[in-house]
Amino acid sequence: MNIKDMAVGVVKEVTSHWSKPGKGKFVSYKEVLNLGLGGMGQQFVMIMTAYLGLSAGNTLLGSTLGLRPMHLQYMAMVQTVLGVFFCILRGKIVDNTRTRYGRFRPYIALMGFPIVLLTAIFIFLPFETMSYTSKLIATFAFAITVSMVSPLFTDTYSELQTVITPNSEERTNVLAINSLIYSFAPTVAYFIIPLLSQLTGGYTDIRTYRYIIVPMAVLGVSLNLFTAFGCKERVVTSQNYVQKVGVLEGVKEIYKNKHWWLRTVAGWIGFLEGACGVIFGWIYIYGTQDMTTYALLNTVLGSASGIAMVITPALMKRLGNRTLLLVHNSLNVLFVTMMTFTFRIPLLFFIFLYLNSLVNALSIVYNQAMHSEVKDYQQYISGKRMDFMFGVADLIGTPVTMVTGMVIPYVYECMGLTTNYDILYDPSVRNTMFYILCVLSIIGAILNLIPFSFYSLSREKHRNIIKVLRYRALFDDYENDCLNAEEIVLAIDGIREGYEIFNAPMPDLKLMKAKVKEAKALPAATPETKAARNKAIRAARKGVQAGKKLIEQKGAVSILIDELTKFQKPENIRRVQRAKDLVAIGLTHLSGINPSVLDEAKALPSATKEEKALKNDEVKRAKAMLKMAKKIRKNYPDGIREPDPETLRKALDMPYATREESRARAKAVKAAEKEIQLFHTTLKPYQDAQKLVRDERVSRTIYPEIEKMYDNARAEVEQMEQKVQKETAAAGREK
Repeated sequence: MNIKDMAVGVVKEVTSHWSKPGKGKFVSYKEVLNLGLGGMGQQFVMIMTAYLGLSAGNTLLGSTLGLRPMHLQYMAMVQTVLGVFFCILRGKIVDNTRTRYGRFRPYIALMGFPIVLLTAIFIFLPFETMSYTSKLIATFAFAITVSMVSPLFTDTYSELQTVITPNSEERTNVLAINSLIYSFAPTVAYFIIPLLSQLTGGYTDIRTYRYIIVPMAVLGVSLNLFTAFGCKERVVTSQNYVQKVGVLEGVKEIYKNKHWWLRTVAGWIGFLEGACGVIFGWIYIYGTQDMTTYALLNTVLGSASGIAMVITPALMKRLGNRTLLLVHNSLNVLFVTMMTFTFRIPLLFFIFLYLNSLVNALSIVYNQAMHSEVKDYQQYISGKRMDFMFGVADLIGTPVTMVTGMVIPYVYECMGLTTNYDILYDPSVRNTMFYILCVLSIIGAILNLIPFSFYSLSREKHRNIIKVLRYRALFDDYENDCLNAEEIVLAIDGIREGYEIFNAPMPDLKLMKAKVKEAKALPAATPETKAARNKAIRAARKGVQAGKKLIEQKGAVSILIDELTKFQKPENIRRVQRAKDLVAIGLTHLSGINPSVLDEAKALPSATKEEKALKNDEVKRAKAMLKMAKKIRKNYPDGIREPDPETLRKALDMPYATREESRARAKAVKAAEKEIQLFHTTLKPYQDAQKLVRDERVSRTIYPEIEKMYDNARAEVEQMEQKVQKETAAAGREK
């Protein structure tokens, strides 16, 4: 296929699915563009807010305002402590948000305005007449305020990307295209800012920040609205799912997620990896002092991200997330090592910086994809969808980050970099610091490799996790008689594919590899026999690849099969019976559960491994029941009042055209959600038992029942697809 045919194919693909996604996909190209434009806006805003970051390498706070690196770090430590409270508050607010616009988009639409306003006010303060202490106080007040609010703007955009589609492969492609679009913003910014800064005095002059960076951020807030109003959130849950996640409950569940732990620990011990990030800017600001070349090279450097984003989906498909990550970090070590020996030659240093930036940019796509998969895994093991609660769970590393955060500022001050950054004009000081920073980066990259050697969540496993989530989502909708054709088709197709893989015979790789050797041994004396030999080799190698893929699929499909057959296992049969016993007590008698249940559980035998597991389960169950009884007596002294689900639905359906109507609706929704939350937190063991009993009962009939609906559902989906194709074709003819 030549370039012209490829271009025509791309144009046809985009125009055909501009407003409606293709078969088996969820996101149209128009929505991808809206996501990218909003991402550009985010980037413009983040460029400005980054100059309120309490770090030693910050040119506004360090070089321009003259704040000492250790003073910045002390403020950063206070910021971290305060962030604990605000992170918990944000997690609770966002993860329990329920609006018709979704969970994240309202924050994306609104929170950019106060962030840009606050940062702009800070930048326009009369620093020229302020004392050092006044600068410190102002920096602390504004930096803390913006840092506490900005995650509601930036993190909600990141989280939206993880739920824009449940399809892992499509998500990777969407992230890659989105990254290409939004990376245009920093590419343009880092070309224009150095050029224009020559008119305002450079990066060490406050006018650069006031008259170049602030207007750029205002443009960014406007672009951000494309995402807020032009994208959707697609979480795999039942249609009637209501999020009910307490802070402690959510955090405890996340701490059971081994893949979250591996990613988190990698971040803790790899904190030095970015130490060399300031070198490129400092070479041109304090070394050559050639801002025109700096602007040009910054633009060239931006192309590294574009190339990485184009090739990342193909690399992820071929290598998988884990292997790609390990390759990325290994190359990172190599290129930073080369940078260590070339920073005295700016252009040669730039070549290795470019290569390092290219491999680092791979993580823009695969990190987001891996984060999405870890959250889907969390929903799989806990049964609850948690997004911002991951930020709350991250607080366990606060002491670690506070200590590690002091390393780089301490190195700066040991090298004499305090309030006067002019010492960087001295080549001997500058080069010594560059060498030390490169060595620290190499150490950080090596340490970052270690945890990911144990990461095992493959794409195939994730595909089966999504199938499980789709299957579970059917239960509520099946009970409420509101199944739709698309979810029936997706679920049944996934289950049938799973059984087909599960029942397939295990490939004999030794035999397949032997066939490759046999093919290579075929005669190749004439052109005909040589062609036949090559054809046989290709066929044999394809067989090996197919065998390896099937082995991987068979290893991952157990996730789905275990879910479909879980109520046939003895331990789950026992759990269901115990759940039935609890449900049989009835709401009115739960507050009077006899304390002897705990004594009975503790008296169980524990001689064997199975008996120990049974005893532990029974003790946990007894403690949960007694704790529930105590909560009931406290929260419902006059008897339990079970909330009516219709109350919340009616509240959400209330009009909100006027301010008074909006306030009345918000008040009604808050009251209904508070009543549901109180009931949920008080009677969680009882509700979990009800759900387990319900799931076991539904599991007996749901699959054969929805299989009967499959043919009609498939026909309905195909009719809808044909209708969309006709509408798209008609729209194309009108143009």
